[in-house]
Amino acid sequence: MPGANSAAEDGQPNLRRDGLELFFFSTRPGTLGLADLYSATRDFASDPWGTPGNLGPKVNSALGAETRPSLSWDGRTLYFGSTRPGGEGMADHYMTTREP
Repeated sequence: MPGANSAAEDGQPNLRRDGLELFFFSTRPGTLGLADLYSATRDFASDPWGTPGNLGPKVNSALGAETRPSLSWDGRTLYFGSTRPGGEGMADHYMTTREP
């Protein structure tokens, strides 16, 4: 996707239902750990994506890989997988919410 892709591994895109926000994992330089979750936005569905931003340490971990982002229908809850230490298995499911 123009504006969101990098030379690193970028994958598992998930689009907000209005088409104006994109979530994906990436191993691009600047990650906190192995693979981090990023998001990019645009003003109109026909516009190119803006510069992706790392979702930061409240979502991404320094010792694991965050992948498989999936946004809820209302756009408030992000579900994702992580291999961070302290989980129940090799990879666990997590969620985070944001204010409307």
